[in-house]
Amino acid sequence: MRDGRLSIFVADGLGHGLAAHDAAQAAIDVFGRDHEAPTKRILESVHAGLRHTRGAAVAVAAIDIERAIAHYAGLGNIAAVILLVDGGRHNLVSHNGTAGHTSARIQEFTYPIPADAVLVMCSDGLATQWDLARYPGLRNRSATVIAGVLYRDFSRRRDDVTVVVAKQRPALAG
Repeated sequence: MRDGRLSIFVADGLGHGLAAHDAAQAAIDVFGRDHEAPTKRILESVHAGLRHTRGAAVAVAAIDIERAIAHYAGLGNIAAVILLVDGGRHNLVSHNGTAGHTSARIQEFTYPIPADAVLVMCSDGLATQWDLARYPGLRNRSATVIAGVLYRDFSRRRDDVTVVVAKQRPALAG
């Protein structure tokens, strides 16, 4: 987080093994260099930077804490959702394609993200039928605990899994 902006990046290299790792690492390297740019430009740079690799599914969320909005762009099968305290959810849009190879469109979307919301981003190694409402009190736990429960209960076990959970920390009593 820097200057009220939290940037989160998820990359899942295509396939398995060293070539998939190399593709994901190349994407992370580009993100590390360009992380302060708008999300669409970050993904355009990642897409160009992965041409020499087997490619990856990628997504970036940049949260403006002060304005309570998230800018999001995704390419491939990285899932992202904003979970609202009232049980509502915003599924974030990623376009079909593979960074480094095929991309019909890279587009940035903007979503409201209230202070009490939970953002979950995950690779396709996590099953899609999870629902935090089935775990009373879980959304009030730390982001690490939420990610751990999702991994434990919904990992497909036949693929690698990335689960990132972000939420605002409660204010410390002073």
